[in-house]
Amino acid sequence: MPTTRMLNTATLSALASLAASSLTLAHHGPVTQPSLYLTDDFVERRGEIVDVFWRNPHTRARMLVTGDDGEEHLWEIEISPGPRTLERLGINEEDLFGPARAAGYISRRDPDSLGALNVLLPDGREYATGNRELLWAGDRVATAQFAIDPERAAEERRTATSIFRTWGRRIGPRPQPNEYHHLLTDRGREAAALFYAPRDNPELECRTGVGASMMDPMPLEIIDEGDRIMVHQSEYNVRRTIWLDPEASGVEPTSGPYGFSVGRWEDDALIVNTTHIDFPYLDPYGTPQSDQIEYLERFQLSESGDDVRLNYSLTATDPVMYAEPIVFERPRQWSPGRVFEEFNCTHEWEGEAE
Repeated sequence: MPTTRMLNTATLSALASLAASSLTLAHHGPVTQPSLYLTDDFVERRGEIVDVFWRNPHTRARMLVTGDDGEEHLWEIEISPGPRTLERLGINEEDLFGPARAAGYISRRDPDSLGALNVLLPDGREYATGNRELLWAGDRVATAQFAIDPERAAEERRTATSIFRTWGRRIGPRPQPNEYHHLLTDRGREAAALFYAPRDNPELECRTGVGASMMDPMPLEIIDEGDRIMVHQSEYNVRRTIWLDPEASGVEPTSGPYGFSVGRWEDDALIVNTTHIDFPYLDPYGTPQSDQIEYLERFQLSESGDDVRLNYSLTATDPVMYAEPIVFERPRQWSPGRVFEEFNCTHEWEGEAE
């Protein structure tokens, strides 16, 4: 649940009034993404953090800022890591409350929301995304290390076979639309032109599809369940079932955001055909796909000494939207013992479930 620090009556009244007029909507995309943020203007806000939303995909805070007119204004500050990442950095929910500063880009969706790249905490530590320089005289928050379970790591090293392992972050950047939008049909280009990220980004509703999920930087695990294979992506807690013999298993194709997947082995490579996909976009950037979209995926283990990788490719074929197939290829590094943290995604401050 969102947590609010105990405040005096006047401040509580101001907070309630300001919150009622604020959109307070999350954006769930990179702060440096021009389609979501006004990246031409780097701005700073200084005030008191009075409310914290400690949930995925991004931590958010409400900051009371006194304007040039002497009036208090409520700003939403979106801090890109989720709560578990901040905890690994040594930042807890209570650490955010109090006088603070934030700098970044204003949202295209909400003019009172700031996507923060730098945050000066009340205790004097400064969080800066990536390798950004510090803006204030604070101590840099230490880099977070992903949690590894030593016992699980040892067991996975002992029992790992083929592709059935825990795979770490994607190697290389996420594929970008300028690499493949020239493959769109006229209808595909028309549909892509209608996409407006501050309104249509599916992550605003904590939804994602296969293309976006498999190209996500966060880790995934592939699990052998006998007549089926489970692909579990930590981001958004996506769980995909790949049937090896659906007829023998007594399952019928059903439509859904991840479609209906059937796999087969070609030597040491898992080949997966996915149909019945009911999701509007191939990626987080609004590349359209119709109900005729089909995916062909290839999962293959690559070992060279201690360098163990998952070579992965996805070929998307859609006769309505694409003149030619769109192909994504990105490897992942084996990460034995990697801990998958709970991913509870809530896109609005109000109405959050326990």
